[in-house]
Amino acid sequence: MKTKTYKHGKYTYKAYIKPAGNGFEVGFLFSGKPLFVGNFLYAKEANAWYTEMKKQVSHFTKKYWVTPQSPRSFYNKFITQHLYKHYYSFLDKYFAKYNRDYVREFNKHEKKYKQLKKNWYPQDQVSFKTAA
Repeated sequence: MKTKTYKHGKYTYKAYIKPAGNGFEVGFLFSGKPLFVGNFLYAKEANAWYTEMKKQVSHFTKKYWVTPQSPRSFYNKFITQHLYKHYYSFLDKYFAKYNRDYVREFNKHEKKYKQLKKNWYPQDQVSFKTAA
């Protein structure tokens, strides 16, 4: 588990990445309470988001600074929405890549299937059954 701690007056924020089940969890906590949690299947993607999230937190705190007397609940909701906005745009990049890869692979296999099908006879057709 990797963590990075941020201090704002008497308040503590913490970014973390840790294994969770078969994947990874990346999160951002305020005094132990989660403000943001994202799940990933692959370590490479989780580490990439963790790095991006730390950059976004630094950028956000410089651009939208507050005083120790500012309403903490408002600021926490604000930073949460900021992180989720960037999280989903980050995922969109990966989903577009996956979509291209899987469409390309499917088309390649479909082309091979059509070539193989030319040598098959309709009476030999077998389909899936719902019962075991």
